[in-house]
This record gives sequence, C-alpha cells and structure tokens, in this order.
Amino acid sequence: FLLKELDTLRAKNKKLQDKLSERDKELKTIKLDLELQERATEAKIAEKIAALVEEVYSAQRERDEAVMARLRLANEERDEAFLRVQRLEESLKELENINPEENDMTLQELLNRINNADTGIDILKNGAIILNRIHRTKERKKKIIAEEMNAVIEQRDAALSQ
Repeated sequence: FLLKELDTLRAKNKKLQDKLSERDKELKTIKLDLELQERATEAKIAEKIAALVEEVYSAQRERDEAVMARLRLANEERDEAFLRVQRLEESLKELENINPEENDMTLQELLNRINNADTGIDILKNGAIILNRIHRTKERKKKIIAEEMNAVIEQRDAALSQ
C-alpha cells in the first residue's frame, strides 16, 4: 500500500515538476516577449527623437538662410543708399561750384558795392541780392537733404517690409 502511495505521489510530483518546467518556459517566453517589446519601444522612441532632431536642424538651417538673405539684402540696400548719397553730394557740389570763382567774385563785388555805396538804397539793393543768394543756397541744400532723406526712408521702409 505504501509503495502504491509512493508511486502515486511520485507520479503527482512528476506531473507537478512537468507543470513547473512548462510554467518556467512560459515565464521565460513572456520575459523575452516583454524585453523585445521594450526594445521595440525604445527603437521607436529613438526614431522619433532622431526625426525631431532632424526637423529642428532643418528649421534652423532654413532660419539661418533666411537671416543671411535678409542681411545680404540689407547690405545691398545700404550700399545703394550710400552710392545715392554720394551722387547727391557730388551733384550738390556741382551746383555750388558751377563757377566758384565767379560766384565768389560776384559776392566779393557785392560786398565791395555795399562798402562803397553812397546811399542807403544802394546798400539795401546789394544786401538784398546777397540775402537772396544765401536764401537760394539754403533752399537748394534743404531740397537736396530732403531728397536724400526721402531716399533713405524709402529704402528703410522697403527693408522693413521685406
């Protein structure tokens, strides 16, 4: 009877050991599956991060290119404005120096006329001529400066709009 019972217990023990080894295999399989899933998840995360980094780099490059284009445009406009100002200054000098010796001579003559004038009317006439010349010169300078300022303002507005 004891031997039979021992055999029965051995059979049950064998069955339990088989179940245990089967459960062990299942546990190992589940662990491997879980590890594979974790690695797949890590790979997906790394892929997303790489895509995001590439997108950031691409956006940075585009922004840098746009900034450089704006800087080039601003430098070109500055150079053009500088050349325009130089041309306007040259034209101003030409207007002022059409015949500088004659202008100075005439002005000197007018001053001499004032000094040599016998009457107040002569002094007033020659003084009025001198004041008229001064006024015309000031007006020409104001006009040239206004043109220069308008050109600079237009360029600034164009640069701002771009």
